[in-house]
Amino acid sequence: MTNSHRTDARAILATATPTTHRPLLAWAVGAITRSHAIHPLTYRRTRDARRLAPEYEGQTLPAGRMLRLDRTCIEISDGNLHQPLRLTWTDLGNVLDNGRVTDDLIRRCQQAVIAWRDYPGGFRGAGWNDVLDACGRAGDAVWAACRPNDPGEQLDLFALAGIES
Repeated sequence: MTNSHRTDARAILATATPTTHRPLLAWAVGAITRSHAIHPLTYRRTRDARRLAPEYEGQTLPAGRMLRLDRTCIEISDGNLHQPLRLTWTDLGNVLDNGRVTDDLIRRCQQAVIAWRDYPGGFRGAGWNDVLDACGRAGDAVWAACRPNDPGEQLDLFALAGIES
């Protein structure tokens, strides 16, 4: 994923309102917080987006907002929001299930994770940063492919899953 995709994702999270289409919001959360190659592989293997959920994770966003993720939900709060914006992990899984995650993208993630897991330096040493970068690039490529193009497509993604936006 290019830096412009990350910038776009952060801007979406910073400016989201209750009327922001949930697939786009879910994509932005995934692109920012679940971009390591292990995440698309975990979802592909289990088809359970809850497996991507941390016990607790948080990060600050522009516009005075906070992104909180835990086992039960994804929440964007503070800033100019009157009430937090909430997503489920299923919302994030629906974005990954949009039909754009090709076998080639998954293969790139697998190769990166194998190199990460089997790195001889024990998670440090010469070349370790290259291994981490490869994991990030492979995961980012998946999220770049999954980005909803327009509000109509975003609504279609959730309609297929039986979810109203």
